[in-house]
Amino acid sequence: MRLASGILPLRKILNANVSVGLGVDGSASNDAAHMLNEARPAMLLARISKGTQAFGCDTGPSEMTPRQALHLATRGGAQVLGRAHDVGQISVGFCADIAMFRTDTLAMAGGAVHDPVGALMLCASGNADYTIVNGKVVVGQGRLFTVDLQPLIEKHNTYAKQLALGAF
Repeated sequence: MRLASGILPLRKILNANVSVGLGVDGSASNDAAHMLNEARPAMLLARISKGTQAFGCDTGPSEMTPRQALHLATRGGAQVLGRAHDVGQISVGFCADIAMFRTDTLAMAGGAVHDPVGALMLCASGNADYTIVNGKVVVGQGRLFTVDLQPLIEKHNTYAKQLALGAF
């Protein structure tokens, strides 16, 4: 949507057994590197492209469910990268990376009661409350433990300004 380059016929591609994964851009392109914020529009665009072909508001959801979108963001990405054997799912022998989100928040109210995965994909996507990377907790109670964030943000903004001004 950002580049206005059209809507990928995602269902058609998946039905042709083409491997599809989702990725994120970083702050250099003004994106937040937030996988849920990429999975949600991918799901919604797949739904709306179907909805534009037929009348009725219930024609699109079957084109991409929340679980299918989460699959593209996890196992699909692992498969595209040739890493389906060690990342992309919570299984014995796989890398121990996991993000956990609270579902008892106002942003998740209602949705998470009957479908927590659906709520992650359809409700407001907040930051992870806990993130474990390679078995180490790097985010706890929404706070990043591995870096002093404020100086990093200041340095990043300085570089971003220099980049925008062509100072490099």
